[in-house]
Amino acid sequence: MAASAVVIAPPGPLRDGLHALIGAMPQVGRVWAAGDVCAVPVLGPNPEPVLVVLDGDQPGEKVGWMVRRARGRWAQASIIVLVGTAKQQQEAEVAGADSVLFQGLPAGRLIAIIVRLLPQPVM
Repeated sequence: MAASAVVIAPPGPLRDGLHALIGAMPQVGRVWAAGDVCAVPVLGPNPEPVLVVLDGDQPGEKVGWMVRRARGRWAQASIIVLVGTAKQQQEAEVAGADSVLFQGLPAGRLIAIIVRLLPQPVM
């Protein structure tokens, strides 16, 4: 069964791009997108996401708190946080993010990290 993923970011180009990028990966069957962790619907019979990508540079949001909410909801998921400052990077790392990246990184690097964090298909 293909993995599922969640993108947490405000509506706009970043969220749309992440949704399209992750959704195009053969290991991923379903991608949900929402403005915050609480806005993601209960996934019901669908498998819990194995990957959560957070926009850590959201106005009025503390990145550490966002990571903790995501970890509390999806304990087994790998969490990638995209940040804009070194302070946000430190907060995300302390909160337990699996990977913290600065926004604007090359797409190839982001793809490599996502592939590394996704479960590998069984041959």
